[in-house]
Amino acid sequence: MKNFYFALILFFVSFCSFSQTITFVRTSPAIVQGNADTILDSYAHITNLTSGNISVRFTITDMVVPAGWDTIAMCTWRNCYPPGTYTIDEILSPGEQEVHLYVYPYLFPGSGSCKVTASHLSTSITQDFGFQANPIGIQQISTIVTEFSLSQNYPNPFNPNTKISFSIPQNDYVSLKVYDMLGREVSSLVNGQLTAGVYEVDFNSTNLSSGLYFYSIRSGDYSEVKKMVLNK
Repeated sequence: MKNFYFALILFFVSFCSFSQTITFVRTSPAIVQGNADTILDSYAHITNLTSGNISVRFTITDMVVPAGWDTIAMCTWRNCYPPGTYTIDEILSPGEQEVHLYVYPYLFPGSGSCKVTASHLSTSITQDFGFQANPIGIQQISTIVTEFSLSQNYPNPFNPNTKISFSIPQNDYVSLKVYDMLGREVSSLVNGQLTAGVYEVDFNSTNLSSGLYFYSIRSGDYSEVKKMVLNK
């Protein structure tokens, strides 16, 4: 009988030691998107499953950010920590709290990512966070793409605004530029790293004269050129 109770006590201690004490779930999209002139904010919920206060450690690892960006920073329910703080210890009361990951691209288009691990005792949970900064004036309208394409601008002829759509089936560097009839570049609409998707770009020709123009896209081995007419 003594052996039975001793085994029961060991089981109970073992169960308490290895039972889950927290949950950590990313609640924002896997890749948060925005213009390159705004702060990109991704967030998650962490829950204390116990009945008392516990100490939780957050560790930021595998960080990738383009040149010109700050490193990714974190705000907890208690404090906001500056870029470069990769290990954070906080006291978590019972229940749920929100944490934020944020980065400012400083007008540099591109993609960034990191992993965040929340841990307490034997519970350790890792979530992936991604960020996509698009050039100002470009909007991603779909992520389902099977091939490269460049659509005819609409409207065409136009005055002074028109939209240009294109799609890329993989993450890649994209260049979209507008040229006049003499081959001179008059506008650079996209010049940076983009994730796979369908995009729409606004082109404003207020400072240009009426006439025939060409817009050209390059991404990896893909390139295409189309014509458009500005009629003022």
